[in-house]
Amino acid sequence: MYVVDGEKLAKRPEVRIGDRVFEIDNRLSAYMRINERVKEGECGEFEIIIGEALGMENYAEIVAMDLPYGVMSDIVVIILAAIQDLTVEEARCRFRKGQA
Repeated sequence: MYVVDGEKLAKRPEVRIGDRVFEIDNRLSAYMRINERVKEGECGEFEIIIGEALGMENYAEIVAMDLPYGVMSDIVVIILAAIQDLTVEEARCRFRKGQA
């Protein structure tokens, strides 16, 4: 018997950016919204992924930090890893191949 309970059901992953810790929305509904919005191409992928997973207010705060492009890209990969329950390295490989 497989059992899904405990932390997997109750605790959300987090990402620390500078001094702030942000909770990542890793629910299936968030993942589906991200995929749909990316397909529609309604705005930039960074805004969609970070905004949906961390909230638009937090996205605005992160953008205001004026971080280097590489750091923003890493944040997106970390978020995708957390949502998909992958290691960051696995997510990087998928992201490079365009499967994220």
